[in-house]
Amino acid sequence: MKTHPLKVISLISLGALALVQLGLLFWLESDFKWIITPFLTLPLFIPLPGFIKNRRYTYKWVGFLTLLYFTVGITESFANPALRIYGGLTVCLSVVLFVSSVYYSRYLRLTH
Repeated sequence: MKTHPLKVISLISLGALALVQLGLLFWLESDFKWIITPFLTLPLFIPLPGFIKNRRYTYKWVGFLTLLYFTVGITESFANPALRIYGGLTVCLSVVLFVSSVYYSRYLRLTH
């Protein structure tokens, strides 16, 4: 069975967003990086079982989760020049995840 391209894009953007959040360990120079990094990375693994099982509800609510990362990315892009690349990557990947998950949710509604 062939996997829908929007599902693949959602999974790739979710994984890439998790890797970018893990990259904070290298970007941050704060003593709190061991607290901030898991706080931002671990929530991205919550929707993974629903993504794999094609649960439409998961694809719908992951849009709310991406709002957190979009906000963090915008904030870091403007407030911290040292983390501008991190912020830009976070914004781009959260937008891709949001759009692909919303449209894949609509696709699942039409097929089920």
